[in-house]
Amino acid sequence: MFTFEGKTTLKGNTLAWRHEPLFADEPLQAWQGLLKARGLHEQDDFFSPALANLPDPFLMQDMDKAATRLAQAVIQEEPVHVFGDFDCDGVSGTSILVDALRAAGLTVTYSIPHRADDGHGIGVEAVVAAYESGVELGLSVDTGTTCLAASEEASRLGFDLIITDHHLPDETLPQAFALLNPAREDCGFAERVLCGTGVAFFLLMAVWKKLGEQGSRPDYDLRQLLDRVAMATVADVMVLQGVNRVLVHVGLQQLRTAPSIGMSALLDSAKVNRQRISVETIGFYLAPRINAAGRLAHGEDAMALLCCTHADEAKTLAASLDTLNIQRRKIEADTFKQACNKLDVQGENTPLVIYDESWHAGVVGLVAGRLARQHGRPAAVGFIEGSGSIRVSLRGVKGFHIGQLLHDCADCLTGFGGHAGAGGGTVKEGMWQTFVSHFQDAVEVQKKSYTTQPATLCDGVLTMPAMHAGLASRLQKFEPIGQGNPAPFWLLHDVSIVDIKALKGGVCRLQLTDGLLFLSAVMFKSGALLNQLSQGQCVSVFGQLKPDDYRGGDAIQFVAEDILLDG
Repeated sequence: MFTFEGKTTLKGNTLAWRHEPLFADEPLQAWQGLLKARGLHEQDDFFSPALANLPDPFLMQDMDKAATRLAQAVIQEEPVHVFGDFDCDGVSGTSILVDALRAAGLTVTYSIPHRADDGHGIGVEAVVAAYESGVELGLSVDTGTTCLAASEEASRLGFDLIITDHHLPDETLPQAFALLNPAREDCGFAERVLCGTGVAFFLLMAVWKKLGEQGSRPDYDLRQLLDRVAMATVADVMVLQGVNRVLVHVGLQQLRTAPSIGMSALLDSAKVNRQRISVETIGFYLAPRINAAGRLAHGEDAMALLCCTHADEAKTLAASLDTLNIQRRKIEADTFKQACNKLDVQGENTPLVIYDESWHAGVVGLVAGRLARQHGRPAAVGFIEGSGSIRVSLRGVKGFHIGQLLHDCADCLTGFGGHAGAGGGTVKEGMWQTFVSHFQDAVEVQKKSYTTQPATLCDGVLTMPAMHAGLASRLQKFEPIGQGNPAPFWLLHDVSIVDIKALKGGVCRLQLTDGLLFLSAVMFKSGALLNQLSQGQCVSVFGQLKPDDYRGGDAIQFVAEDILLDG
């Protein structure tokens, strides 16, 4: 029997089984074995995600109260103010609330905080400003759960604040008119996997249902918002199971066929092939451009694009975000290099907690993410805000919960918040070293229950006869692939390299054979691996079996991720 024990790939990774070892000599055996390993059946709803499978929004705690109040506002034509956030989730959620409620006939204003000047959350000043403008109903999106001062002020003023959020609550809940947050201990709606925009979308679903019962349902199809719901869900690295799988599946269809004017301009700016739009498209091309606005300029720039109603204006706005994203990449790369140099000076086992007065507020979270992935544990990277305080962004890796880590450091922080994968807050004056110590202690506590995952997990070993167009087509049913729903990865064992071709952009194309059958494989970012491969070499190739869209028909290719040298 084939074993991974003692074997290291050309990229220096170790391989391990994702489930029980699966060995297949023909396509149906591979498919049925994969279904069994993942606890699925071909007739399951998992393979036919549909909006009809979404849960009743009124199962969410406080939803009936919130939807009743907002439906009343629509009927009575009350003005509404939306408190958003500057990242992709916050901006996307703000845009869907604004678009839908304006379509329902309401006057809707919104505010998005500036990352460096204001930080995350609803400020007391923002609540007062909305109230003084004559608004008595406010909605938050992707924020508000830990904004106790703002909610207290809203309550004092008689300003009805409906919070839609997904971040981990404090022990004390805000004094809001309604708190829609699946992370509440008394809620748990949709297994707590929704992002902020997802929560906002369920609120709209509930309001439309309320209005329909009263004969006042707006002539506006909420499904057209799902391109942005999908983008926010992927951008916030939500688990693509259950509810999120449905939202992203339908949202990707919307992106391919009928995106909003702003999203269409964004796709064009990123030079995306609309027929091949996937989760990766959002993660690598769309979300970074939306986030670039909040990182280097203002989240309102991205909001202007997502709510844009004129194609020419949208084209100009999308081009501006593209330029900002190019700038962001350079600043991020420079900051990451500086952070690595600082940590190297401090020593190998130092806590991954670092700040510098020269670092840009818009990239510290990205740098923290890169440090976390490089070292396999959470990282906190800070910058100096206008008041002189140190504000930190935290990122983690699988197995750690950043929101809980922040709560364990609460004595050192003000204005903090987060969920499993990310978060941030401001370090109290004079408490930097205490924060570093508490951070490290909190990491160590979580580390006790953290099992390091191998770099690459394998679903099974396939032989050449199993590499069939029918299997490649069936494997596409697992889309959308992402967090919590990994792509099936296979090892093509004991094959010989017939031909090697180096293509542009670090792409390598391999022709493989088992002596009887032949298969084309492509490897991206092959880099130095080419120097270790030669014709006639016996190898095992790790990757994904996919239809070959370029050749079409029943053509398939193996998208290689890594290689084992046999022998």
